[in-house]
Amino acid sequence: MILRIFTLAILTEALVELFFKAAPLQSIRSFLIKKTPWLRSEEGGHLLECKYCTSVWIGAGVIILATFADCYFTRLAGGALIVARLSNYAHLVVSSIRDIQINMRLERK
Repeated sequence: MILRIFTLAILTEALVELFFKAAPLQSIRSFLIKKTPWLRSEEGGHLLECKYCTSVWIGAGVIILATFADCYFTRLAGGALIVARLSNYAHLVVSSIRDIQINMRLERK
């Protein structure tokens, strides 16, 4: 159960990052922001301009899908997004280790 919640949390984070950073989705995001003025807050921001706010709704959608549409396709698609997101973090770790190695080599000379 804890592993399932953890994977759904990673999936939610991956979907939020895609929604905010993937170039093909920016036109959809802009369209939704224009067509939903009632989601703008008095503080000056729109619900879909805030990662925290958006993650609540994407997380709710992920839970609904995991509960009612749990099938091979949703697990495959979700798993692919989770692996892609975790590989991004692995890349950051490897890059940091490589930078430390390069700095150590430069200090030796």
